Amino acid sequence: MAINSDQIWSKFYEQISQVAVPNFDKDKQVMSIAGTTLNADVINADPGISNSNIYDIGNLLPAASPTYAPGGDLITSYSLFLQNIDLGGDSNKALDSKINSAATALNESQENFIKVQGTAYSQFGDYKTNINPSYKGDFDTWANTNYPTYGAAKSSLNGAMAAYDGLMTQKYGAGYSTLQAAQAAVSAISGAKSLVASNPYNMEVKVGSVAPEGSVKVLPGADNPVLPSQLKSTYRPAYSIGGGLSGTFSSWQTASVKNKFPVSVKLAGNFSKGDYSDFGWSESVKASYRSWFSVKLNQQASYSAVSQNWEESSFDCEISFNGMQQFPITPDANWFSPGMIQNYKDKLLSTSPQFFGEGGSLHVIPSSVLLGYGLKIKINLDNASYSSLKTAFQQSASLSVGVGPFNLSVSESSHNYKSKFTYDDDSSAVIIEPENTDIPFLLGVISNKY
Repeated sequence: MAINSDQIWSKFYEQISQVAVPNFDKDKQVMSIAGTTLNADVINADPGISNSNIYDIGNLLPAASPTYAPGGDLITSYSLFLQNIDLGGDSNKALDSKINSAATALNESQENFIKVQGTAYSQFGDYKTNINPSYKGDFDTWANTNYPTYGAAKSSLNGAMAAYDGLMTQKYGAGYSTLQAAQAAVSAISGAKSLVASNPYNMEVKVGSVAPEGSVKVLPGADNPVLPSQLKSTYRPAYSIGGGLSGTFSSWQTASVKNKFPVSVKLAGNFSKGDYSDFGWSESVKASYRSWFSVKLNQQASYSAVSQNWEESSFDCEISFNGMQQFPITPDANWFSPGMIQNYKDKLLSTSPQFFGEGGSLHVIPSSVLLGYGLKIKINLDNASYSSLKTAFQQSASLSVGVGPFNLSVSESSHNYKSKFTYDDDSSAVIIEPENTDIPFLLGVISNKY
C-alpha cells in the first residue's frame, strides 16, 4: 500500500511523542511540531543571548495548527485579558464622593506617618548611640515603650488604608486589589513590559545579530578576529527553562564527542491516515507541512517536493540524536498567574474579545519546549525510490535538501554547517550526517489548553 508525505509527518509526530513526551495528555495539551527546525540558542554562555531566545519561544503563542507557527504573543493577550475582567462592582454614584474623602484621609495619614517615622528612627539611633549603647532590642520593641506616637500613627494609616480599600472594593468588586497588582506587574512603566530598566518582572536580553563563526576569513598565523556584532542590551518579560537543561546539554555534548546517538525515532511499519486529534487538536484542524523529502534549487526558491510513491513495506527513515527531550518553559510567576485565568476566565466584560476555547487568543499557552541536539539520518527505500531520491539529492545537495523538518547541505556557502551524504547502492540506503552546530534545535512546543 502506497503512503504519502502527510502520513510520514503524522508518524513523525507519533514517534516524537512516544520517545520524548510519553505523558502527553491530549485533553489538556496540544503539540505543535516545527515544519523547519529552528536554532534554539537557549544555553549560550552569554545569558543575555539565552534569555532572548527563551523569551522568543516562551512568549510566542502557537497558531491553531499542528504546524508550529506564530499565532500571537502571551504578554499582550494576557494584558488584554486582565483589562477585560469584570469584577461586578457597585455602580452607585454616591460612592465616588466617599472614595474621594477616603483618598484624602489616606494621603494625610501617609504624610503624617512618614514624618513620625523619620522622627522615631532618629530618636532610636540616638538612644542606641548615646543613652543605652548596650541595647539589643529591635526598633518596634523600643518604639512601643519609648515612642508610642509611632504606633498610633501606624494604626491611623492602616485604618485609613482599610477604609479606602473597602470602598474601592465595593465600587469595583471583590478582587480589586489583586487585579490592580496583576495589571501593574505587566505594565510598560514599571512591570514586565518595561524595556528600559531592570525590575522583578523582566530580564536582561541581547537582541540583534552576531556573525557566524567562520564567516570572517583568517589568514595562516593571524589572530582570530573579533566577529562583527550588532547585539544591544535591553529588557523583556522574564521567562525560564527548567528540567535541568544545563546538565542534560552537557551529557548531549559528551555523546556528540563520542559520536553516540542514543535517541532515535523510526518511521517505518504501519502508517496512519494522518489525523492529529491524538495530539490535542480537533479533527477539523489540518497540518501544513512541506513534502517529507524536498529540495531547494536556488537561494530565492522555496523547497519543492521530491515526488515518490513509497510502500509501507519498504519505507524506512531513522532519525537519531545525541539527545532529545522536553523541558518546561514558564513565564515568571511575578507577572503571569494561571490562577488569574482560572478565577476570572468566566468573569469578563460583555464587550470582551474571545480569549479561551478554540479560536481564543489564549486557548493554548506554551508549557514545554522539545529540543534536539546532534543529528544522523538513515533512509532505506525500495530500489526505484532510492535511485530517484539519490538523483534529486545529488543534483540539489550543493544548495540544500530537506528531510522532514531538517535542512541539509554539503556546501557551507549557502548553509552554516555542511552535511556528509553517503549513498550505498547495494542496500539502497542514504546516510546524512550534519556537522554539529553546538546549539540545540527546536523541534516543537507542547502547550496547555485553556
